[in-house]
Amino acid sequence: MVYPENRPVAVIGAGPYGLSVAAHLRSQGVNFRIFGTPMYHWLEHMPKGMFLKSEGCASNLFDPMDGYTLKQYCAEKGLPYAQYGAPVSVEAFTQYGLSFQRRLVPTVENVMVTALRGSSATFELRLASGETLQASKVVIATGMSNTEYIPAALAQLPPELLSHSGSHRELCGFKGRDVTVLGGGQSALETAALLHEAGAEVRLLVRRPSIVWNGTPNLRRRSFGDRIRHPMSNLGPGLGPWVYSNAPMLFCYLPRRLRIARVQNALGPAGAWWLRDRVVGRFPIMLSHFVQKAETRGERVLLQLQGPGGVLRQITTNHVIAATGYRFDLGSLPFLSEHVLSQLGSVQQTPVLSPNFESSIPGLYFTGLASANQFGPAMRFLHGADYTARRVCRHIVGGASRFALLLSAGLSRAPMCEEN
Repeated sequence: MVYPENRPVAVIGAGPYGLSVAAHLRSQGVNFRIFGTPMYHWLEHMPKGMFLKSEGCASNLFDPMDGYTLKQYCAEKGLPYAQYGAPVSVEAFTQYGLSFQRRLVPTVENVMVTALRGSSATFELRLASGETLQASKVVIATGMSNTEYIPAALAQLPPELLSHSGSHRELCGFKGRDVTVLGGGQSALETAALLHEAGAEVRLLVRRPSIVWNGTPNLRRRSFGDRIRHPMSNLGPGLGPWVYSNAPMLFCYLPRRLRIARVQNALGPAGAWWLRDRVVGRFPIMLSHFVQKAETRGERVLLQLQGPGGVLRQITTNHVIAATGYRFDLGSLPFLSEHVLSQLGSVQQTPVLSPNFESSIPGLYFTGLASANQFGPAMRFLHGADYTARRVCRHIVGGASRFALLLSAGLSRAPMCEEN
């Protein structure tokens, strides 16, 4: 099928979601252009030595035939791979993503979009190269870019004393320095472990009274009853993760308040099973502590903390790393014009989307973290790119049968973490 309009579809972002959408558009003969540095966040904002939290079977990008998986890439390159029980390194996953791009989306343009404006029937994009182009539709797939969350208590610290965990490619520069990491999820735990292993004097501040650790994968064949009670999915075991993973369209029709509450609370901060031995007993962990105030003291930071029972204490440190997660905010996208922002319907700084990921501006789509409040926790993970790419592509192409459209709203077709 050849897309009938002369104006291309524009995909902004060349990470897992953008590449997956583009691979689907290409398979349908859609005239599109995709902009961004392939796998940029993974290349530049993930520390060396880090591993993915997801298992191998849940660490894929998505082409229409589900044919080029991480498993296939590892087989081609002679790299170790296991469906369960073998952590996937960031380096291996990034190289797989780049291979996916070269094979399935070879037309990526390594240039940034600096402005996006909309008119009655088209969109205008300005590129960093100076080019201006018209697009019939735009898919925003910027991933984690511009979504780093810094608590208000730390916001006034200068960048030489404060950073986000998603700002580092190298951690060896902290060797011999006192570093305080904030957070209790995978990013915080692994960042602290890597800092410790790099020779830093690290401490971890965790707001919660305990750290949650994911269980070791069960490699034995489970009973039929256990499979029914705790079905396996690409987001982990349990009925909730199974629904989030396999039925995002059902999630889409839940009441708004319930959807947002589920996104905020489901699949919360936790450490991967393989990381525990690198954390527990290796460096100080201060549970039930949070920062009330942070001040600069020369070349150090004075942190005023509140601990268990409301007890106050102070510590000084050379640097603070906030491993405090990511929050999408429409206003943080630097290329959106004021006119576009004013026309977008939103809830809690995220766009209100149709069942096809289309915003209140016809032809403008949002994916990934930006779509989580509409389609569920799966959109915070790699797995969500499967449903997103199929649904967005089908809507852009149009002309599908009613039955096919209904089918596309159902269960995920992504390669699944299967039972042994």
